[in-house]
Amino acid sequence: MFPAHVCEFSGGEPLDEAVTRYRMLRPTHLDRSPLLFLKMRYANTRTRARSTDPGRGFAEPDRLVEELRRMDGGTGSFVEFENRHRKVWRVEWHGAWFVAEWETQSGTPREIGIDELIGFALANLRD
Repeated sequence: MFPAHVCEFSGGEPLDEAVTRYRMLRPTHLDRSPLLFLKMRYANTRTRARSTDPGRGFAEPDRLVEELRRMDGGTGSFVEFENRHRKVWRVEWHGAWFVAEWETQSGTPREIGIDELIGFALANLRD
């Protein structure tokens, strides 16, 4: 047994993902803060940074915030992020940040400011 928070797992992880996730959590630190469930992938046309996995991989929320901020000025840059409920959002830079729910027909991109975007992303990871 180890302390875990509901926001850290989806409950439907295959064994290899559950093992990876367990290792990320530092379960021996009993007073640790929750590590929000986050899978993401990204490509930044300005910095030329990109995720190496063709799919979304586990990441820490600080990495998401960092990559969202770095998109500024990188036309065609994107970040996809997934929460524990397997909901996915895609953020793209086209002179401004645009966010859309990725896997719905009604997922029309909408312009959003960076501070609102970061708040939106972190709130959806805590959900």
